[in-house]
Amino acid sequence: MRGWYNFSMLNQSIDGFRGEILTDPTSRERYSMAECIYRVTPCAAVLPASREDVHEALRLARETGLPLTARGAGSAVAGQSLGSGIILDFSAHMNRILEVNIPERWARVEPGVVLGDLNRTLARSGLRFAPDPSSSEFCTLGGMIANNAGGPRSVRYGPTRDHVLSLTVALAGGEVLETRPVDLKELSQEPSGELSRLSRALFDLVSPRLEAVRRVTPLVRRKASGYELLRSVHPQGVDLTQVLIGSEGTLAVTLEAKLKLTQIPGAIATALLYFRDLESLGVGVLQALRHDPSAVEALDRSFLDLIRLAGQAEVRALPDDTEAVLIVDLEGDDAAQVAGKLKHLAADLVRSGLAAGILPGLDPATRSRIWEIRKAASPILTARQERLRNTRFIEDACVPTERLPVFLREIRRILAHHRLQAAIFGHAGDAILHVNPFLDPGDPDIALKMERIAVEYDEMVLSLDGALSGEHGDGRLRTPFLGRAFGEVANLFRDIKAAFDSRGLLNPGIKVHDGRSRMTDHLDLGPRPSRGLPAIG
Repeated sequence: MRGWYNFSMLNQSIDGFRGEILTDPTSRERYSMAECIYRVTPCAAVLPASREDVHEALRLARETGLPLTARGAGSAVAGQSLGSGIILDFSAHMNRILEVNIPERWARVEPGVVLGDLNRTLARSGLRFAPDPSSSEFCTLGGMIANNAGGPRSVRYGPTRDHVLSLTVALAGGEVLETRPVDLKELSQEPSGELSRLSRALFDLVSPRLEAVRRVTPLVRRKASGYELLRSVHPQGVDLTQVLIGSEGTLAVTLEAKLKLTQIPGAIATALLYFRDLESLGVGVLQALRHDPSAVEALDRSFLDLIRLAGQAEVRALPDDTEAVLIVDLEGDDAAQVAGKLKHLAADLVRSGLAAGILPGLDPATRSRIWEIRKAASPILTARQERLRNTRFIEDACVPTERLPVFLREIRRILAHHRLQAAIFGHAGDAILHVNPFLDPGDPDIALKMERIAVEYDEMVLSLDGALSGEHGDGRLRTPFLGRAFGEVANLFRDIKAAFDSRGLLNPGIKVHDGRSRMTDHLDLGPRPSRGLPAIG
């Protein structure tokens, strides 16, 4: 019978199964939540300890018809790590750093490796994996690959897709392949194996529609919406790595990843610039980008007020009329070089009158306190227990950088029209802003209000040639709006999904809309388990 299986007997019935199968009510409740606004209770959670365990989970999905959703730390905020069938949690056991090649600057990891753990290991050799989301102390590499995660330093180093050399993945049918570029000559030959079959299928699907894809692909610094097609199919051939990164577990399950590593800079200086209005901040971002920063982060007054209440000294010292701040990192070979860069930044933004002032951070302690302000953003907002709660549903759009001032103005207009308070922060250097409205979970009309606001917000983003998601992915939040964003190309996403996963077992309803689901289905705005707040004293 579809949807039924005696999961509790799995460990006893499969010889050599090394992982865990969790079907008790407490475990199913735990996996029904993530750091998002949804709740979906799964049938079971499988915690694989090996590739063979993953194959067994995929076999069970095929036999029962239950969907399978891969999951890491559960830190995704768009609802893509929840599912009603089998949750495949890689964080418990498949979390080994398999190999590090220092001379060639690459590492090979399992999907459950935590980014912070990887970078602490690499730091001994002066290397790091460059993408750095604020969840670095618990997010996993598998989740970062699924969402094409970025973080503050993507303004200089780019998102996850720029740092993945190859992937080893399992398909829904159980086949395993290691990705690599496939050139036109190989594509013209008879397919032999899943790599060549899928490369040819992707080429045949996308190449006749490349112009249509270009027309609907926003020219932004960062995007995590839809499937990445322009970097997957190109004049030289096909690269499956690129279409799999950011696919949110809908095409394949990652078993291993080979990652490109980056040299840690010799010195870093940090500046906290404060502004009296958001328009000046928008222009300030464009000016700051001229100084080759490695991070440009923005925080508005709503969030700064919360930080003041928490007692952060640097924020308490800001003038009362501060409307927003920028946190800017500048990298160099040594302390003297970054001090010089910081001086030029101050001259450009402060002496010109654009910024009201600057707090320089040249020593590690000051730099750390400044960055604690930014890293506290999501945890503090999540922990709010007032009647109006932080509700992340229009929180990840990205626009062309030169349109950031207009974007900020339009955000304020929409919030004022709906009489909403909101915290605004994000990766301003990439023109990604996280807009977190405060809503009343007890409002009986909250679902209708959220949908109405989301439609208006998305239309505004698209009118600015923006992307609905810059880094958090589509998930349950944005998949229903992909037809609006991509037009007929959204049907191409459906064809690509079918080529990889013909039965639709892998994270169904994500990236490819079923035509029925709404962004407010499975909505749950109740409190979530806290991971603890970062120290900000």
